[in-house]
Amino acid sequence: MGAGLVPGYREVRQLGAGRTGRVFLATYQSTGAYVAIKYLNATLRRDDEFMSRYGAETPGLVEIDDPNVVRFYEYVETPTRTAVVMELVDGVSLRAILSEHRRTSPEAALVVLKGTLLGLAAAHERGIAHRDVKPENVLVQADGTSKLADFGLVVHVEEPGVPAGSPPYMAPELWTQGAAGVLADLYAAACVLFECVTGRQPYRAPDVAALRDKHLVEPVPVEVVPEAVRELLRRGLAKDPAGRPRSAREFAAELEVAAVTGFGAEWEKRGRRHLGELATLLALHYPLANPGSPQEAPVKGALVRQWRMPRLPPHLWIAGGALAATLIALLLSGGRLPDPGTFLAPPPRSPFELGATPVDSEPAATRRSTPKASRSAAPTPARTPAPTTAAPRTTTPRSTAPAAPPTPPPSPPPSSSAPSPTGTTGRAAALSPAVKSADIVTWSGSAGAVRIAAEGTGPVRLRVSYTRRDGEGPSRTLHEEVKQLSGKTSYTVALLRDLGTVACGKRAHFGLIVQTERAAANGPQISEVPVDGPPCESPSNRASAPTSSSTTAGVSPPASSSSTTAPATVPDPPSTAPAPRITSEPPTQEPEPDGNPTGEQASEGDLPRQEDS
Repeated sequence: MGAGLVPGYREVRQLGAGRTGRVFLATYQSTGAYVAIKYLNATLRRDDEFMSRYGAETPGLVEIDDPNVVRFYEYVETPTRTAVVMELVDGVSLRAILSEHRRTSPEAALVVLKGTLLGLAAAHERGIAHRDVKPENVLVQADGTSKLADFGLVVHVEEPGVPAGSPPYMAPELWTQGAAGVLADLYAAACVLFECVTGRQPYRAPDVAALRDKHLVEPVPVEVVPEAVRELLRRGLAKDPAGRPRSAREFAAELEVAAVTGFGAEWEKRGRRHLGELATLLALHYPLANPGSPQEAPVKGALVRQWRMPRLPPHLWIAGGALAATLIALLLSGGRLPDPGTFLAPPPRSPFELGATPVDSEPAATRRSTPKASRSAAPTPARTPAPTTAAPRTTTPRSTAPAAPPTPPPSPPPSSSAPSPTGTTGRAAALSPAVKSADIVTWSGSAGAVRIAAEGTGPVRLRVSYTRRDGEGPSRTLHEEVKQLSGKTSYTVALLRDLGTVACGKRAHFGLIVQTERAAANGPQISEVPVDGPPCESPSNRASAPTSSSTTAGVSPPASSSSTTAPATVPDPPSTAPAPRITSEPPTQEPEPDGNPTGEQASEGDLPRQEDS
């Protein structure tokens, strides 16, 4: 797209638009590092009260350096435009995940709430309230971590007498007094927890006036949530602010106790893994999935795009070319390494650590930021799909000190292996090959088969987790196993595991999670099947009637020895057998959650990406 309003940055493409403005993917021209730039809409710019408050809060926003918060780099204001430069989070919004998957596991919901509360705590301790906590403003990355975005960016609903905010998440004191602050943020965070575990917002109504009344007087509907989170929701959604935790950190401490009590010490690890899996399924919606292209349709042609050469940032092509040249020289030299000073690749650097300042092409612009240190001392912002944090851009005074030259990485130790007949060294041949796919071919609840396709015959680690979920309770991992595969490019692995019996008249769900190292191109695979226990007998017939049994989803009924009978072997499936990505029981029919079904950097836009609120 070319240069935009903010000097020194080059806009790549628009990520989305919503109530507060438009968000663009951009690069810092000196280094090529990616950032997100939000242009505030005219409604906010005409609101003198908002502009005055937001301008006063920007120094505090710059100072927030917390892994649970999207970093604020720079604020630029001209007579006609206002822009915010911030960290690019390569992930999707929680709204996109809920729109696609309806809800999360309770443990994953608690992981989201914990990250949100810690991010709020970092801001509250600097006197800054978020004012609009909602799923659109929570960004989830592939590793299951989340970041809270768009502090202070909140607009009025187009109805008289309604305060600024998002009505489904507004605390009673906001409706009656317009009192935004710490306790109102905690109420909104509790609303997000409720929506994650139930698939709907705590209160719904046909119009804003009716929704206001429900927030003010209707009891908290805790009977529809898992027991482990009921007390958290009673506290977080208390009508009286005095009944809520006094701070975000206090709420986070209460969450930790409730989570360990309800789900065990490993709750956060399981929750983050589940959340990361849900986010990974939407990886084609990530801002950097195809950064150099215009707006693309995220669904059509997805399978074709997976096999195209990725459009990487220039610094990665340079690094890759240097590495390839070094490997070729190593092979041609018969395994002898070049001189120790060989340059392989520069370390990634922040757009703000070089000390070089771009030439301002718009002298009328007013840049507001409060630096903590000079550019030469700042850490690195996000520039790859696994972003890192960065310090705010320094604008006043401008640093002119040159940065220290990068230190080349140490040369690898010499290899004693001679080149193989195929031209690869013994060390290279032992490397794990790329895994093209990992598919669950069949899973009955006790027996199944997994098919792995790799690009080479090197070692592939297959990790299999067996889970069980009784009724509407939480899913728990019963067993994990690792299988080492090598010598082929295609494997069919038989699985056999007794996950226990199911009581009469009850239903359980037996699950299978398959992952590989290196990670398969199609990501982790999940399959879950329902298993019914035998019908319960009446007391009068129990003495005379023979024991009956039933099976569901191909699982044998429990025998008198309380063990599940499973086939001893699993034959290879035919080559035409389907390999579904995720198999699960159809969800019960419930109303869809309110709100925009797309995810954004901040709010209701058109794309499930890092977009606007």
